[in-house]
Amino acid sequence: MTDANSRRILIINGKGGCGKTTIATNLAVAYASAGRSVALVDNDPQASSSYWVEVRPESLPQVELVAAHQRTHMYQTHTFQHRLPATADRIIVDGHSNARDRDLEALLKQADVVLVPLLPSAIDIRAGGQFITTLLTHRAFRNSPRPVGVIANRVQPNTETQAKLEHFLRCLDVPAVATFRDSPVYTEAVEMGKGVVDMLDSRAARRETPAWRSLVKWIDSQPKASATTVHDLRRRPVAAAMRSRPDEANSDPQVDERPLSA
Repeated sequence: MTDANSRRILIINGKGGCGKTTIATNLAVAYASAGRSVALVDNDPQASSSYWVEVRPESLPQVELVAAHQRTHMYQTHTFQHRLPATADRIIVDGHSNARDRDLEALLKQADVVLVPLLPSAIDIRAGGQFITTLLTHRAFRNSPRPVGVIANRVQPNTETQAKLEHFLRCLDVPAVATFRDSPVYTEAVEMGKGVVDMLDSRAARRETPAWRSLVKWIDSQPKASATTVHDLRRRPVAAAMRSRPDEANSDPQVDERPLSA
């Protein structure tokens, strides 16, 4: 994918049960409802995202599945089987929790933005902190840093666990980019192949929609880590390449203020 406007968003955590698929499917819907061409890459062996796509109603904005968790067929290359749709400009990757070393490296190299869902429990906070450290010190990330954001997921407002999670997030060098409530509407949405943005008749879903709009805005405002193509390199003056600094990727970009369509 060489489109300068495309984004590959990796959703990953080293601990299972943190809501990766819920984040991935709802983010896919948020983009699809805004008119984006969306591909959902299912890297998780549990294939939860694949099931979600199968039951998604045809009347709703469509999300194309790439079943990357499946084994490659004989005489068929991995690249060919899991190739992305040519028209996709938002690629949401539901990463698996067992990704280590080379698997994690492959996922990071293909990501423009990394999202780490985190639950507000002592065990999840500890495991999440260890995973974020692993992520930030991985050779693929050090060689090519890209934006990383933490998502506080399944949060019950005004509770002790929420306070502990907020304290932990304040101690991180990684920004907390979204907070989603512990609401049964997410379970209902997944079972129906929907996202909360689809559920206009649900009051609980409408309460969650602004947080998804904010997350989309944050993602789209981030600079692309892998935006340079071979064509760009050929056109780029050597002197300009030498003047580039690693910290340019962390400069504050202009935020796209366009809201998601209803």
